[in-house]
Amino acid sequence: MKKSLFSLCCFLLMNACGGTTSTETKDTLKIGLKSEPVTLHPYESNDSATANMAGQIFENLITKDVNGKLTPELAVSWKFLTPTNLHMELRSNVYFQNGELLTPEDIKFSIETMTQTPGIQHIVSPVKDVEILSSNSFQINLKTPFVPILAHLSHPAMVILNKKAVLESGENVDQEPIGTGPYQLKEWNRGNNLSFTKNTNYWGKEALIPNLLFIIIPEASSRTIALETGDIDIALGVPAVDRERVLENPDLKLVERELPSIEYFGMNQGEGKNPLWQDKRIREAAALAIDVPGIISSVFFGAATPSGALTHKSMISHYDGLAPRKQDIERAKALIKEANISEEDNKIIVWAIEGERQKILEVIQANFKEIGLNVEIQILEWARFLDGIGKGEHDALLLGWSDGTGDSDYTVYNMMHSSTKGPGGNRSFYGNPELDQYLESARSELDPAKRAEYYKLAQEFIYNNVTIIPLLHKQAHVGLNKNIEGFQLMSTDDLVLSTTYFK
Repeated sequence: MKKSLFSLCCFLLMNACGGTTSTETKDTLKIGLKSEPVTLHPYESNDSATANMAGQIFENLITKDVNGKLTPELAVSWKFLTPTNLHMELRSNVYFQNGELLTPEDIKFSIETMTQTPGIQHIVSPVKDVEILSSNSFQINLKTPFVPILAHLSHPAMVILNKKAVLESGENVDQEPIGTGPYQLKEWNRGNNLSFTKNTNYWGKEALIPNLLFIIIPEASSRTIALETGDIDIALGVPAVDRERVLENPDLKLVERELPSIEYFGMNQGEGKNPLWQDKRIREAAALAIDVPGIISSVFFGAATPSGALTHKSMISHYDGLAPRKQDIERAKALIKEANISEEDNKIIVWAIEGERQKILEVIQANFKEIGLNVEIQILEWARFLDGIGKGEHDALLLGWSDGTGDSDYTVYNMMHSSTKGPGGNRSFYGNPELDQYLESARSELDPAKRAEYYKLAQEFIYNNVTIIPLLHKQAHVGLNKNIEGFQLMSTDDLVLSTTYFK
């Protein structure tokens, strides 16, 4: 809160002192961010703030349009020669922001670096190697058939780096990111803002606004105020409580869409962690205690949908046979009584970050108290939170998972397979050979119907064993000044800003 108010006050002061003229404003798009990126090295952190910044600088081989359809980006065509050999043709005359020509050597370096980077290697784990065929063609060789490889290559973290720039910058790669995208980093004032300038040598359509200024304003209401006063042009993550406020303001407009993401309550079932979570009865009691409709009403003001599954209806191989659990306090109490928890063990420390998730957790805390479970809430800053849950330091958490591919594999495999514990996405630190087998079979099954059946079995297993507690799919709300046109909010919650302009 202090940081957000400080950032906002600094920006207001700059305006008051003449630091930003109306002409400069037309040359600069100002965006209010809810959290600072952890890094600008796209392989080092798979969080949304990093993805949104990296998405302006870097590009993928394959991308998605606003409706989630796979489309060419740095690769112009592709074809499976066999189930494990993917041939791709590279776009010609594409240059990195340092003037280096994009070549298949950069593709090989990037993909093979991905496979060796802990935080994202799970996304491309089936990749064996990359074979350079000519000056503009290459082949991705897979260890086994991996049906979602094209969708995975479109993930926001699967961007292409310049081999020379990375090797030369060494430890400074975070401060000197070099990509092929429409914008490049100008300056990162940590804790305050990030500024970008247009890439004038961009291979595609040149960005319509020369400069971007991302201002870090963690507190949601402060972002809304900054949007109302005109100190920012776009406010990301407008909270549901401010939705009507933005809609009713004639000087503003709202972009919103339900995302293929899941808000969930995760219980760390790793070795040596809270013994309560080793008992399925307690996990089930926790799931039955949570008042999801109440959360949707009080925290999201109706702008969310309850879910019994980790996947979203828009995703490939989604299984819609799992109805959201209904609150059942009496059944939950009976399970807790049957488990016979000692007073000494009856303590659950739950991690979250401030904002909507803190409010959700306050509802859950009250729900758990009603069935006899004692919860202590710990609110952490985003970077500390990510680091801790990756190491398994938490007891339980309230978090969301955004699907960057549109395929069920990315969500279910990464959140629940035993090989992805920690940074890979399995923050429940749960592992079971039967579940692993369902998920591994689904990855390599070429028949769509059989593949969907494996995901059905996997999600039923997750539901029946309460390995994790899915809560809801929420909507993304982005507030805009009324004179902003061309802004695109992708199905993955990523931003397309190169097409944005002032009317």
